[in-house]
Amino acid sequence: MRIIKRKSLKSVRPDMSVLHDRSLIINENSSFSIKEEYKTLRTNVLFSFPSVGCKVIGISSAQPLEGKSINCLNLAITFSQTNIRVLLIDCDMRLPSQARLFELGAVPGLSNVLVGMNTAAEAIQKTRFSNLDVLLSGDIPPNPSELIGSESMGKLIAELSQHYDYIFVDLPPINVVVDTALMSKHLSGLVLVVRATVSKRESVIKAINKLELADTNIIGVIITSVMKKPLYYKKYRNYG
Repeated sequence: MRIIKRKSLKSVRPDMSVLHDRSLIINENSSFSIKEEYKTLRTNVLFSFPSVGCKVIGISSAQPLEGKSINCLNLAITFSQTNIRVLLIDCDMRLPSQARLFELGAVPGLSNVLVGMNTAAEAIQKTRFSNLDVLLSGDIPPNPSELIGSESMGKLIAELSQHYDYIFVDLPPINVVVDTALMSKHLSGLVLVVRATVSKRESVIKAINKLELADTNIIGVIITSVMKKPLYYKKYRNYG
């Protein structure tokens, strides 16, 4: 099994883009409206499943640059705030983002675990967010689709499900590679991210058709970059 060593972070994405992405991570200084939107999203996901057992939630988009990775991270953070055990897995092994968002080393990670170079316990890292662990992408493999569709992936998800209440999986864009369709058999459900003014109707329909063909449980859609007028109330000046 040949593993391609990861390039330096600077060669993957410009520094300014990394800083911009990190500025979108939800925190105590985030606006009231953004916090409330993610809490609403959390509630909707919670009501999508029975309360028993670990839920494995995939987050993907039709095309790149539609906001799937930051929304996967923010949703995981929002769930971790309810004092439950949460794991985020960066399953986008071709163009991973979570290591840069977390400011953590990506190796060892998912690819290393799937080929038997490391155990899950060795690869999973604690984050600065309480109750949130992360399994980053690992070394970039030459065959991500084969790894995702392997028996090892199924065994890994089953193993991790014994230790976490929710597992969020950052998946590659659906219309670009087959990885998300292959992973769907291990998911409790999938959330599709659509970016206003960027995502194309035909592209989103194509992605949904692919997911339905793979018998994916699509539990909802997140629409990002929506310009919203403030809502004013007599008692509260601005909900935003």
